[in-house]
Amino acid sequence: MPPLSSATHSTPYRQVEANFAMFFALALQIYQSTLISDDSPFDRSAVDEHGIPVNLSASAQRGMDIFRDSHCALCHIGPNFTSSAVVTNGILQKLNPHAFGNSTFRVSTTTVVTSLSLTGGMMFQDTGFSGTGVTPVENDIGLGGTDPFGNPLSFSDQYLQLLGGNVSGVVDPYVANVRPCDLDTSIAIESNNPHPLFFTRVDGIQRQKQNTVNCFNPAGIFIPTINAALTELSKPKRKRFLSAANGSFKIPTLRNIELTGPYMHNGGMATLDEVLAFYTRGGNFATPPKEFAKIFALVDLRLAPQKRTDLLNFLKSLTDDRVRYEKAPFDHPEIRVPHGHIGDNSSITKQNPMNASLAADQFLVIPAVGAAGRIQPLQSFDRFLQ
Repeated sequence: MPPLSSATHSTPYRQVEANFAMFFALALQIYQSTLISDDSPFDRSAVDEHGIPVNLSASAQRGMDIFRDSHCALCHIGPNFTSSAVVTNGILQKLNPHAFGNSTFRVSTTTVVTSLSLTGGMMFQDTGFSGTGVTPVENDIGLGGTDPFGNPLSFSDQYLQLLGGNVSGVVDPYVANVRPCDLDTSIAIESNNPHPLFFTRVDGIQRQKQNTVNCFNPAGIFIPTINAALTELSKPKRKRFLSAANGSFKIPTLRNIELTGPYMHNGGMATLDEVLAFYTRGGNFATPPKEFAKIFALVDLRLAPQKRTDLLNFLKSLTDDRVRYEKAPFDHPEIRVPHGHIGDNSSITKQNPMNASLAADQFLVIPAVGAAGRIQPLQSFDRFLQ
């Protein structure tokens, strides 16, 4: 039977019904924003004057040093252990700049687009996304896709359009507010000589229109003129003014990473050991968006098994036991998850009560868990493999 509103109106659904997916998503977003996992051993540890934990186990403490020395913290940065938390990291960078680098080397975390020297050349990259070379770009373009209306998902793709004078190509307001001087690397430099990676006066440059207060990179205040940008975009084999969107994927948080397998954007790695092996060998493929300053062979980890163990123990120190045992606020009611249809590969055994021509749905039932949590802890993904 159709809903009453559908039975009594000429249109199939009321507006509220047609937009149910949006309302449900917003409700889910608000609910999930209350689930703050901040009671792991890492969080409970005392810290030094720089906010660095000092009371982890000896192995996890060594693992944290390896985590930083191996450049893991350049992507998995800030309290959420991901550079995709742009708003949070932008606020905290002002309070504790040491957490985001030092006077010698820092990373920009305050803008939705940045510019970096990557395998494919000088490329614009969406902050919080990266191409690590898990699979060839052709397998899955990831962030390089478009929405149902044909608009780029990537802020970087939109920013290229903006610099080329196509203001209508910007559909996300954050992009129009990007200050060139907040990018990791300059787009253009004030030079009278040509350069293969940066625009110069030879190409045509201009100062950014935004203010320059508290710029991340004070020297990065120049951008190409619209004509220079369009000329560069017309070159098929250029090494600058490129987008790293194709083959890039969102950098996940590492909180509770012990429980969130399988790993990588394609779920191709079952265990954290496999993930460490991937990074130890420097990735699988040299894709254009791959960051050679962050994804490279880690000889120390390959030659020293204890270091891999230490790093694993550090990652496990990010697990909140409230999540592990589904204690409040991580408890939940009974959840019925659609799981195919009742029957086998040759026939169905029951009909759907809504329509005799449809197969009956089968459900996986996840039992309710109260505020006190479950007796047995959640297990890692690989424990369920057969």
